[in-house]
Amino acid sequence: MIPFEAHGDGFSSENVYASVNGRKMAMFIKINPPILTSENLTDRYVQFRFYDANTNSSIKNVSFFLNVTKGDQKLGHDLFYTEDGFMTIKFQPGEEGKWLVYGERFPINDAWYSQTDQVNVVSPILSQGGLYHFNMDLLSFDYPNENLPPYNGTVMFDSYLSVGDFGSTAINYNAKSYNTTIVSYYDKISNINFDSSKLRFSWSMPFDWDQSRYQDRKFLVHEELRIPDSFKEFVNTPTFSATINGNPMNPNKIVFDTYSIENTAIVHLFVYKDDVKKLSSAIGVNTNTMDFAVSPSQTNITTSSDIFSDFGGWEIKLGWSPQTLSGGAINNLKLSFYDQLTGQPVQSDVNYDLKILDARGDTIISKSNLVARGGTDIQSINMPSNGIYVIHVSVKSFINNDILDTSRPGTARGNIVIPEFGVIVTWVLAVALVSIIAVSARSGLRFSLK
Repeated sequence: MIPFEAHGDGFSSENVYASVNGRKMAMFIKINPPILTSENLTDRYVQFRFYDANTNSSIKNVSFFLNVTKGDQKLGHDLFYTEDGFMTIKFQPGEEGKWLVYGERFPINDAWYSQTDQVNVVSPILSQGGLYHFNMDLLSFDYPNENLPPYNGTVMFDSYLSVGDFGSTAINYNAKSYNTTIVSYYDKISNINFDSSKLRFSWSMPFDWDQSRYQDRKFLVHEELRIPDSFKEFVNTPTFSATINGNPMNPNKIVFDTYSIENTAIVHLFVYKDDVKKLSSAIGVNTNTMDFAVSPSQTNITTSSDIFSDFGGWEIKLGWSPQTLSGGAINNLKLSFYDQLTGQPVQSDVNYDLKILDARGDTIISKSNLVARGGTDIQSINMPSNGIYVIHVSVKSFINNDILDTSRPGTARGNIVIPEFGVIVTWVLAVALVSIIAVSARSGLRFSLK
């Protein structure tokens, strides 16, 4: 057996895998509730499941060392045991540097366990915004009294799970005050600023720009700027530009969302592994922050060709046939799904929902439980008339290593523009050209088209 480590970065749940003597093992880890923020003081749980990736059956009698750190802080280290492959740890607020476990001791190896599969831990884990490193080092599995040395190696699962951070501020513009909020789902927020002369918000968060840290790890930075609808000067332009440490962001990774929170417009920013790779060479490893700036843009709205999900790390490429969309006609939409956590096209089946909304936010087309076989699908769409519409593609599940995976739901949003008059304009031009040719022929005029 080859010692194995699996990694993930910046999420609330994930599956990670290991191979032991040809046996594919997996561990599912999840924070519950799935989106935690430093302002949300509800109970916080971390759920574990150890299972066989080929059969989806739980692995019995798992003993594992759990080590939790945040940055340079060591928050806790202990041995846990689960008889049926499931374990839930409830984290309750505690003093920094303290780790107190409430549970039973398994008599064979003195590991913490519970007959209800839940152990309570008093610790500051998950109580503040930031990135938490969970390392699970298996001591034994299958048999409670047989440690790993007979397997000639070790199995470790690494996961980086995030607690979001809220930053709220009241800004003044044209003698009016607006309460705005910035949410980071990756790490703590600092240096919030609003430049009224440029209508620009900016903020920072800690970040390690060393590319080697992310080579073998899933990765996503997700930031949100939430602005009240009443701030018309900012939200009435539905396109935005953004920079990361002064470098322009890909416009496709800036998503404007007016549907998720009532009376609030949200600008989502997504930074993936390929973005960090491109940016780090310009920014340098000595920089220790990721700095964001967002402002309205005057770019014309066009039909989206790439859309990115708010959660889950999905990219969906959209291809229309015919390319010039027409109202009152059938337009074929090809959807190609990409996993932005790996940067690769999806080869397995993806289960998703599709919606198209009008300018008022009313749903005009809705299709549920669609399946993109092998990561691609084609849907026939009958758009009602010319105008600007919003498309929602909601990923619900996908096949991951031959297992149904529901751990990465997310909705991608984009624009659909049906040009005014559409096909009619083309038809009128054709008729006009024929008329010109006919008149020219009768009059003896000569002309050429170049």
